Amino acid sequence: MAGKALRKRILSDVERQGGADWLYDQIASGVTVAQLARDYGCSRSYLSRALNANDEYRKILQEARVEAADALVEEGLTMVDTLTGDSTSNEISATREKVNYRKFMAGALNQAKYGTRPQNNITLNIGDMHLDALRKFNRDRQNLDDIPDAEIVDE
Repeated sequence: MAGKALRKRILSDVERQGGADWLYDQIASGVTVAQLARDYGCSRSYLSRALNANDEYRKILQEARVEAADALVEEGLTMVDTLTGDSTSNEISATREKVNYRKFMAGALNQAKYGTRPQNNITLNIGDMHLDALRKFNRDRQNLDDIPDAEIVDE
């Protein structure tokens, strides 16, 4: 029963803060469900189940995650921009790993824009296409030759 009280408190607090609009702004800005869960003093999975139980919040979470990908990419750019010529190799390596993780997350959240799935490339060889067309033409012509000539009927 303690869980239901916490769930009610979470949902009423989200509603008090602005409801779906507030939730969208939080997630789209790069705040994770895990960070929100720490604020509420519960596990990430508990908060996720509580929010996803509400149809409006579930839809908002899905839409906001797509925009959160942009926030992750911008955050990575900011991290790279803070590096200077005096940065140590350790700072550069750490920043590279953080940026790579943000790229991975951006691709996971918005596959269409940042995904790394291989693209289907098509290679066309005009010479092969021409030869195929000639073969087809010859085959069709032979099929026509196999048809007996029609009888000509005069009136």
